[in-house]
Amino acid sequence: MKPRQPSFLQAMMLIMLSVGLISHVLIIPALLSAAKRDSWISVLLSAGPYLVFALMLAYVTRFLQHQTLHEWLTSHLGKPLGLLLRIGNSLFFLSVIYFTLHDTTTWAKTNYLTETPVLATSIALMSLCAYAAYKGIRSLAFTAGLVLPLVVVLGFYVAIVNTQYKDYSRLLPVLEQGWQPVLHGMMYSLSGMFELLFIWYIQPHLAKRIRVWQYVMLAFIILGLTLGPLIGAIVEFNPFEAAKMRYPAFEEWRIASLGKYIAQTDFFSIYQWLAGSFTRISLAMYIVVEIWNIKSASRRLITMVTIAILFILSMLYRLDDMTFEKLLVDYVFPINLIYLSGLAIIATTVGFVSSRHQRRKHHGAPSD
Repeated sequence: MKPRQPSFLQAMMLIMLSVGLISHVLIIPALLSAAKRDSWISVLLSAGPYLVFALMLAYVTRFLQHQTLHEWLTSHLGKPLGLLLRIGNSLFFLSVIYFTLHDTTTWAKTNYLTETPVLATSIALMSLCAYAAYKGIRSLAFTAGLVLPLVVVLGFYVAIVNTQYKDYSRLLPVLEQGWQPVLHGMMYSLSGMFELLFIWYIQPHLAKRIRVWQYVMLAFIILGLTLGPLIGAIVEFNPFEAAKMRYPAFEEWRIASLGKYIAQTDFFSIYQWLAGSFTRISLAMYIVVEIWNIKSASRRLITMVTIAILFILSMLYRLDDMTFEKLLVDYVFPINLIYLSGLAIIATTVGFVSSRHQRRKHHGAPSD
């Protein structure tokens, strides 16, 4: 009996956890730093190009069916270009693992596990992620379905209980510094939201092809995951104080309370953060193995263990926090935006050219 394939709903939960983490944790500080009070306008203006991007993803999905992205691209572009894209995409997803692991272990060390070596937290997290990635996309999708509902409930909880501290007049006036900071901020918001492209690697394993309206719905959910906590940080702390914070979304938890006798509930944020980082690292590890089409169970296990060990060892050489943030803001986010845009354009062009070629073959070449 063939195992039940994940549904779109489970895939959506997987993407929400994975992309939601970067939107909450890494992108918001960069947005606030670039555009301050107008950063929320940057996110709103990103909706236009982001919708076009989502439609490009939906268009390419028509051609994938149950083929992987790289099998399809290699069949149309040839093995040399296909190999180049495999290497580029592998490097991209390996960087996703590194930056997520680094930021998660830094946050844990700074806030909760101050006496615990980073190596210990790295071993624990990477071991769990390697096992989950080895078990496959079904296990990842079902796990996301279990952990996401509480993550969402906690997100609404912190937004509601902090209402007393919110002053929406802090969103105004707009465009004090002109359009340049807003456009600069758009680069960061799009860099995070364009990770919706992860869905291409999940699509071949789903029970049904994802429809256009589902892509658009998921795109706007991801947009909301960026806009919500960003506006929350501005109206609760003011844009200039929020811009100085390393983790503005986490600081929103520090002021949340539960009733009269529970003054701090920031321990809930541990669940949210670890759910996101676990899903994001596991999915990235799974995709790296999928890119190279490794089917053998033993080879998959060896690859997962090797990746886990390499990244655990990479945590022995730590970047200081300022260098890490500068690396993200100045290089990683702009490069990611260019790379994901380029990959989407290449795949869309291949799909368009191949569909025209198929139509010509079907109808016969026009005579001179």
